[in-house]
Amino acid sequence: MNEQWVDASLALAIVVVARGLRPRASRRPVRHEAIAPPPRAASARARRRTVEAGYADAVELVVLAVRAGHLPAAALRAVQPHLPAALADGFGAVLQRVDAGHRFADALDELPRSLGSVAVSLAQSLAAADRDGLPLAPVLERLAFDARMLRRRRADTLARQLPVRLSLPLVLCTLPSFVLLAVVPLLLAALSSLRR
Repeated sequence: MNEQWVDASLALAIVVVARGLRPRASRRPVRHEAIAPPPRAASARARRRTVEAGYADAVELVVLAVRAGHLPAAALRAVQPHLPAALADGFGAVLQRVDAGHRFADALDELPRSLGSVAVSLAQSLAAADRDGLPLAPVLERLAFDARMLRRRRADTLARQLPVRLSLPLVLCTLPSFVLLAVVPLLLAALSSLRR
């Protein structure tokens, strides 16, 4: 008879769980836009993070290409294949406008549009060097230094946020193990001594 009760309660639990998992028809349509951000916004944020992470390296590569003797447009062309996709697309948009016949200084307007505000100083420096014939290497080295410092500040900020982000998992993982390994044996020992 005990086994029949167990079987009946198990069957009832299966029915309840299966009924809870079955989708219910509702009269109002479900709006997923309010729950999760639109895919465009998420992809735009991921693209911005990729651009910000690789910007310092891109400026370093442009400095190396200019130091190697390339003109600014040729430096962008030499650097483009070695960049992450988000940055390569921005540099490629500038090069496409140059190939279409635009002046290099005018084509650089496409760089901040493609990469965002992080590339404004690079576009302005390259345009000033192209229009006015200013020496480009010292300006680009300063931009590379600024980009490295910005990347370092972001890394420091993330490093400072790490203990706060890890506190919840640390508490959730450490506290149960502490209770199981330290408190439970003491309670069991106390209970066993009371029974004697």
